[in-house]
Amino acid sequence: MKANSRWYEETIGKLEPYKSSLSKREQKKYQLDLLERVSRRVAEFNEECGECQLFQQEITAYVNELGNMVHLSDNTRRKQYRRRLKQTVRHLQSQHKLVPKGHHVGLWISIGTGIGVAIGAAMGKTGVGIPIGIAIGVAIGMMLDARAKKEDRVI
Repeated sequence: MKANSRWYEETIGKLEPYKSSLSKREQKKYQLDLLERVSRRVAEFNEECGECQLFQQEITAYVNELGNMVHLSDNTRRKQYRRRLKQTVRHLQSQHKLVPKGHHVGLWISIGTGIGVAIGAAMGKTGVGIPIGIAIGVAIGMMLDARAKKEDRVI
């Protein structure tokens, strides 16, 4: 893990100038926070997972090319970068059982809305049931997100 943590520190060091020079909107456009979190997780699983080793090489290449993407506004390259970043996140979710930030809240809000509609229909007032269901969904989702964070399973 020592070599991987060195790789992670170097990657974060290369991202720092972009985080300080780019606006918040541009940082969001290039998903720098997500890239940082994904890099940490790839470094953790690098020794035991061959796909993570490949993702590590890709992340290194993208971090090195980030300046070109920013200054040249290379949309094709940025789309490819975002697609591969999504694939990396999907791999971390499926193979390493990690979840993105706020995953459970988003999922349970939709489930809670369905429950709320059912509660509202039973009461005869659908408008009253929906907020109740959303509140239930948010509560359950926040509890599950807190548990995932405590177990260090959040990307």
